[in-house]
Amino acid sequence: MSTIRRFLVAPSLVRLIRKERGGARITEGHFAAQGGRSSYVRVDGQNCQLVLVNKGPDGIPVEERTDVPRAHGDALLDVCPGKAAYDRTVLTIGGREVTIDRYVTPGNLDLISVAFDNDGDASAFQAPTWFGREVSSEPAFERQALAIQGVPAAEEVPLSNAALDAVLDLIEPRFGFGRYGSTARASEPSEDGAMNAMRRIVTPAAAAAPVAAPPAPPAPAPAPEA
Repeated sequence: MSTIRRFLVAPSLVRLIRKERGGARITEGHFAAQGGRSSYVRVDGQNCQLVLVNKGPDGIPVEERTDVPRAHGDALLDVCPGKAAYDRTVLTIGGREVTIDRYVTPGNLDLISVAFDNDGDASAFQAPTWFGREVSSEPAFERQALAIQGVPAAEEVPLSNAALDAVLDLIEPRFGFGRYGSTARASEPSEDGAMNAMRRIVTPAAAAAPVAAPPAPPAPAPAPEA
């Protein structure tokens, strides 16, 4: 089983990425671990698998997956003590696959996972600027814990202009133009307005200069005496 590093991420960045790249709903039902072995059922569309997780000779967990009919998977989900549902978006960053999971059950949570073949590759990985705090060493953010114990208390993930720019650079090339691509045709609506609006969310606007009061109107002339 590969080594996985997990990171939090700002929800607004996940919304932006999902808007452009979409995602797929995955549902998991987890059973409590027994004798150092755990199991869960995973439903992804019409694909359903029963997954057994055992510790290998070196202590690293090893997964064994078996395809099961969808009806059997639904029956297993009904008796699982812990359930989780999330929308998954997959990206490729620097040749490495990155998954973004937006949990909707048992609570709201946005989590990034990056898998590595070995600990050396995992240690050498430099997280992009738009990744939030790393939670790899916190058991509460593992999939089984999220399904059975629920999501940890919500925490604010800082959102900076540099993080927003990094995400825009990641998704803009899909359109064939952008800040680092060719110019859009004049007949196409510009995206600058939407992007600038997003940047204003994380970049406080400068205080507006005070507006001078308009001059008072001249006093009316006195009426002539009769």
